[in-house]
Amino acid sequence: MTRILIQLSLAMQPPEQASTSLRIFQIQNGLVISESGQQDADDFAADYQGLRHFSDRIGQVLDLGSSLYASVHEPQFTFMYLLPDNAGAQPAKASGAMIGSSVANTELLVALRERNS
Repeated sequence: MTRILIQLSLAMQPPEQASTSLRIFQIQNGLVISESGQQDADDFAADYQGLRHFSDRIGQVLDLGSSLYASVHEPQFTFMYLLPDNAGAQPAKASGAMIGSSVANTELLVALRERNS
């Protein structure tokens, strides 16, 4: 399986109450679950849908298939989602993270994989 990293710099605004602590999200059967509150869950759901759509479109254009993960990096925050290796077009499970600083993909991937284990 070929994977491609496309790093985007979008004009997204950081959450109003940006936190430098790691916030983890779970998506189970279309519901976003967050320990940090409903507003974070709603924000994550919207960002996840937009980023996943964009990543999958790029994968289609480059004949790479669907994305398994994608991230957005801004100086004020980093956002990432991670799908299971066997995820289909409409995965029942996914996880994601947001942090109020710019961090490397590796750090978030490790945190999400540890959390999913």
